[in-house]
Amino acid sequence: MLCLAIGLLLGGQAVTAFAQDAAPSTNATINLIRLMVKKGLITQGEADGLIKQANDEATQARTAIAAAPADGAQPGDVRAVYVPQNVRNEIREQVKQEVIAQAKSEHWAEPNAIPDWLDRISWYGDVRVRDESWYYSRKNAPDFINYAALNQNGPYDINSLSQHVNPPILNSTQNRLNMLRMQAHIGINVKLGDTVTAGVRIGSGNDNNPVSTTQTLGGGLVKKNLWLDQAWVRWQPNQYYSITAGRMPSPFLQTDLIFSPELNFDGVVGHGEFPFTDDLKTFVTAGAIPIQYTGNHAPTQALGSDKYAAGDKWMWATQLGFTWKLAEDVQWQAGLAYYFFNRMQGQLSAPCQVYNGLVNYCSTDNTAPDYMQWGNTVFLLRDILPDTSSPNNYAQPQFVGLSYNYHIADLVNKLDFKVGETPIELQAEYERNMAYHMRTAFNRYPNGLGVPVNNYQGSSDGSNGPYKSGPVGWLVRGIVGTPHPMALNEWNIALGYKYLQPDAMLDGLTDQNFHLGGTNAKGFILTADYGIAQRTWLSARYFAAKQVYGPPFTIDVVQFEVNTKF
Repeated sequence: MLCLAIGLLLGGQAVTAFAQDAAPSTNATINLIRLMVKKGLITQGEADGLIKQANDEATQARTAIAAAPADGAQPGDVRAVYVPQNVRNEIREQVKQEVIAQAKSEHWAEPNAIPDWLDRISWYGDVRVRDESWYYSRKNAPDFINYAALNQNGPYDINSLSQHVNPPILNSTQNRLNMLRMQAHIGINVKLGDTVTAGVRIGSGNDNNPVSTTQTLGGGLVKKNLWLDQAWVRWQPNQYYSITAGRMPSPFLQTDLIFSPELNFDGVVGHGEFPFTDDLKTFVTAGAIPIQYTGNHAPTQALGSDKYAAGDKWMWATQLGFTWKLAEDVQWQAGLAYYFFNRMQGQLSAPCQVYNGLVNYCSTDNTAPDYMQWGNTVFLLRDILPDTSSPNNYAQPQFVGLSYNYHIADLVNKLDFKVGETPIELQAEYERNMAYHMRTAFNRYPNGLGVPVNNYQGSSDGSNGPYKSGPVGWLVRGIVGTPHPMALNEWNIALGYKYLQPDAMLDGLTDQNFHLGGTNAKGFILTADYGIAQRTWLSARYFAAKQVYGPPFTIDVVQFEVNTKF
């Protein structure tokens, strides 16, 4: 009805307002406007304004024509301007389409047809299906102890070694080929008001490890797990400042050197941006990230004061950086961060008597890390008293703890530019564990207690040699093409080199693709992506990695993927 009224006003006035000897009849127009008011399409005030505007414009038109008569016209004549029917139809259709589009966007064409709250919700997700193979060198040492599994399934009785019962051992020799794996996420963001947003995401995954949501298929065709991957609330009073709390995506400028690209962070994070010019803005990000809490009732067998004191582990993080647009197609991002991991270093227990099975804990078991991968230097946590009745043969169930603290200084740079129409990105990152001091690993406790049990040099048969570790990591990478292809025929190819010494970073937070996770690894990373449809692309990745120090441990990881994002 609104479209009809506007069309009649446009078409009717174009002819009748200027028709000779025919004064315009306003009855039909006024009736239509009143009907629009009655239907609630416009207000009475707007209707009065339309009628007045139409009358004023008609009066002005007559006055102008009367003041400037054409050749041969007599005073008082009115010239009629003919508007062809096809032009009137075209005008009417254009107005109709504009009104319909506005009606759909504002939901007044069908009042209450779509709830208002739906406009505040956005959904997103992704699915990845991968064929993956792991190739182990035939020269690898065969007896790498899996300390992560030892802690998870432990304690492990180290005295059983004398009875030829091995601790958990990493696979380092047998290839794993053509494993079909997948990854899926689905999330929702809700705008709760002008300043508050909340988000929830669920994801796949073999287990609840923090660094990957990849799920291996097969397993008897059983159903796969879903995990709460993200859940956060953000308060953003303006475009420059925000505070986010919960479990959130990484808030830091980073590559995949020290943090897995799939790692989410628990805690509270504040972020601020400070524009200096249109081309230069700085930012600061600061967060408190809980890593590990002491169980409320731990140890369960202990009485009163024998319960563990609060020894919660946190990461306190600050990153300062900038984004600088150097030219039309040139942008430089840089960030300097300090990640202070508090109380990560294990502590030797007080002498404890666990060989007789009367108790199953020692005083510092809670200083063992909740999650590990491979690479960090570790030591035996428990100072176990010998069995006086059998001093040379008694149970010694052990956990391992980290030999060092981790206070990470990190500098990351990303430079984006174009050569012709081809995007190029260069990445460079350097980090150092400022808490690494090798002597402290051997001198913390007397009588040879608390010394490292891994990261010794050795031959392929696993024999021990001098201890060797380090605190440094670095990465360089070049990406040619669109970094994240999301359209047909978009592509990229990337080549990088990563170097991570054993105690440069907590091994439990690193990327699981490179050397299958952990630290004490170096090597090349070659990747390529190609868009085969909108939001769908193919990927190929090759990770060629080996140990930095210690017995030989070389792993090549090959991945072929199809990815979608929506």
